[in-house]
Amino acid sequence: MKYKIGTVAKLLGVSPEALRLYERNGILTSKREEGENGYRYYSRLDITALMRARSYHQYGFSMKETEALINTDKTDFVLNEYRARADALEQEIFMKQQILRVLNQVSAMLEELSSQLWTIRQVTRPAMFRLEFMKGDELILRPDQLEWFPQWVSLAPFVFPAQRNSWEALLNGRDESFSALGILEEDAVILGLTDRETGHPLAPLSCGVLLPPARCLCTVVDISGENASCVGYLSHLEQYVREHHLTVTGDPVCRTFLSMNKKENYRRFRQVWLPVLPQADAAAGSSSLTLHMV
Repeated sequence: MKYKIGTVAKLLGVSPEALRLYERNGILTSKREEGENGYRYYSRLDITALMRARSYHQYGFSMKETEALINTDKTDFVLNEYRARADALEQEIFMKQQILRVLNQVSAMLEELSSQLWTIRQVTRPAMFRLEFMKGDELILRPDQLEWFPQWVSLAPFVFPAQRNSWEALLNGRDESFSALGILEEDAVILGLTDRETGHPLAPLSCGVLLPPARCLCTVVDISGENASCVGYLSHLEQYVREHHLTVTGDPVCRTFLSMNKKENYRRFRQVWLPVLPQADAAAGSSSLTLHMV
């Protein structure tokens, strides 16, 4: 029995062009007979082969791999391909689980956004790897860092914008900012980007800097505009430090966890950590202060 291309396409829920693609890749073999107006015809075996090919597609095999599996006569070859694909699927599932974990974390931050905005609390900043790539608008990557930078970018959504602002400059009324990419050390370990024995970063993280955990003041800010100045959106941190007589031990580092409305005012939400001496616990206790930008 022979079947026209339109019949087979309708039967299996694919387009005629998809059947032609399978045919060009050696998975199907059509026949044209004289007096049949040049129509392609397929046999029952072609239909079963196509059903098998659809299964291979769902497994994640490429068209080339599918053709090899359909046309081989070696079961050992098929078994080895199945095992390799199963390993790849396990890794893909693992990565999807990690992406879901990060998505849920960011969703939780958004759920708490209204209570966290402009509120200052004391926390331990998580360890993170950072790679600074701009000072203001100037690119500052070394040649080796420039080579690895695309691989940092490819780690999204685990990497995030991690800007640093000079605290000294801020106190003098200046915005001196360093754009960076960051990834939490916890995520780097999960993704196998650190040495299991030493904990040292592997490429591409090895060209960045590890920021260790630190006692910090933490706040979330809502900023808009391309040239928003930290002198303004971090003024509540400066006031808090001054009023509580705290000693700042480093520059504030942020994690931008949401950017939106790029066409209008480019609104960003940033979680900011400002390191302070641990003795601040005694001075400030567990209290928090809520201020709003003027």
